[in-house]
Amino acid sequence: VGERNVAGLIEIHGQWPGDAPSNWLVYFAVADADERTDAARNAGATVHVEPRDIPGMGRFAVLGDPHGAVFALWRGAS
Repeated sequence: VGERNVAGLIEIHGQWPGDAPSNWLVYFAVADADERTDAARNAGATVHVEPRDIPGMGRFAVLGDPHGAVFALWRGAS
């Protein structure tokens, strides 16, 4: 949308335990990926990927809700 990325594609082969199949992953924008990850964990979420940086882009984490639906949190670089 305009100058903002709203979708992207990445190759995941060999980067996920169990070699995850092709899929879509929704990212929720957050002000603080670490804080929101902790809050989600305390509310019963599973943390699949702890918060980590993508240099020059931002910080993300991958979580699963108590029913198994997977989603990610994203804090873009300032």
